[in-house]
Amino acid sequence: MRWGLSKCDRDSRARGRDLIRECEVYLSGHYAEYLETRNRNVPNWAWINLLAHGGPEQLRSLVHENSLYGRGGIGTSAWWQAVAFLAGEILSQQDDDGGLDELRRSVLVPLELNVLAAGCQPQRPGDLVRTVLDALDQHPSS
Repeated sequence: MRWGLSKCDRDSRARGRDLIRECEVYLSGHYAEYLETRNRNVPNWAWINLLAHGGPEQLRSLVHENSLYGRGGIGTSAWWQAVAFLAGEILSQQDDDGGLDELRRSVLVPLELNVLAAGCQPQRPGDLVRTVLDALDQHPSS
């Protein structure tokens, strides 16, 4: 008698590993990039994810124009430009790590959750810029 995992069990474990990986990517702010590199559709809310969960160095690297070259396909390059602009705006308000964490907790993560819950995603990169800037303007430290 041979003991081992059935094909169904192996497939289930593989799906579990994939889900864990996607959760890690999501919580690190790399979800849009993750989807894009796998030639999967990037939902418009995923660009807020980068701002809400990306680390300070990730946001700083977006601000430098060299980090945008070669990024994104035809359909997403404008989104990358919008996110880079917003990263610059966010860092101009809170460039220290503690202030940035507070801004993410109080403004960007709730904004991301509201966009997901309401189901009204930004339709264009300009809508994303307006949405995020409006949320930042309502924050007391802005």
